[in-house]
Amino acid sequence: MNKELLDKIISDVKSNPYIEWKDKLFFSKIVNNNEFKSYLFNEDGNHGYFALLSKLVNSVDGLVVEVGNREGMGLLSMYNGLKENQSLYSIDIIDDLRFVPENIINDSRVNILNNFNSLDKDRIAKEFKAKSISVIFFDTIHTYEQIFKEYNCWESYLKDDCVILIDDIRDVQWDRTKWKFHQEFNWNVKYDITEWAHNPTGFGVYLKV
Repeated sequence: MNKELLDKIISDVKSNPYIEWKDKLFFSKIVNNNEFKSYLFNEDGNHGYFALLSKLVNSVDGLVVEVGNREGMGLLSMYNGLKENQSLYSIDIIDDLRFVPENIINDSRVNILNNFNSLDKDRIAKEFKAKSISVIFFDTIHTYEQIFKEYNCWESYLKDDCVILIDDIRDVQWDRTKWKFHQEFNWNVKYDITEWAHNPTGFGVYLKV
């Protein structure tokens, strides 16, 4: 992806931070959970990043990866934007996809690996080819040490124009230190879209160019 397209996507989603769902069956398991439903549908105005996930996936070609999938709301959002010729990998070390319906789990384009440590270099090398990933969303342990190690494990598998997404990049909770990583890394294209995407804990978008 180039910067001009990424700028446009971010601008478009900022002005309309809601998912246009292809099929209501995608979110059939979440409609009766008021707390998580308010996040996924951005009813509180602070969770626009779900709409961004869907839009970004639909705007790239190639492999999409979610690192950390607890509850499955990110997976729902990314799947909504998934095209016919794409593949989506979603990994975690805990199997908790309470909001993901069976038709998504069983889709041949979707690879859910919930026995996958994001820092397992050998496992990553077995599953992925060098420079193959178009979009990657890091959402596991919210510490500087974790995201630093994850980026270094995954970096060689990212396309040269890969879009990288990292949540919780603001210094608002003592045990969440990803903000150090956001400040330290100097990608040529770097955005903090916290105010409308994930307020107050933060959301960062980066273009690996």
